[in-house]
Amino acid sequence: MPCVAEFPQLEALAGREKELGFRLYGLEVRGYLELMRGVVRDKRTTFTILLDDRRLARETLQIPGTPTTFVVDAEGRIRSRLVGAAPEIDKVIEEVLSRI
Repeated sequence: MPCVAEFPQLEALAGREKELGFRLYGLEVRGYLELMRGVVRDKRTTFTILLDDRRLARETLQIPGTPTTFVVDAEGRIRSRLVGAAPEIDKVIEEVLSRI
């Protein structure tokens, strides 16, 4: 799950998906389904959040901790990986997207 503190910025970025030409997904890698449902409800999250209850993505992508942010291009290649919280995650992602 993306860091809850980043949700407002991610939500604003999700509203620009068509303009910037991307899709935003969150991934909860610890299997906390009920906790995630509560966060989605409380934060009124509109972007899709996937649940990795078997930890397959965590192992495959070698996610060291949360939050970890990946920018993946249309061919499925990881173009950027950011480990840890970023105060302006929306601007970081937007800048990566502009280079793809």
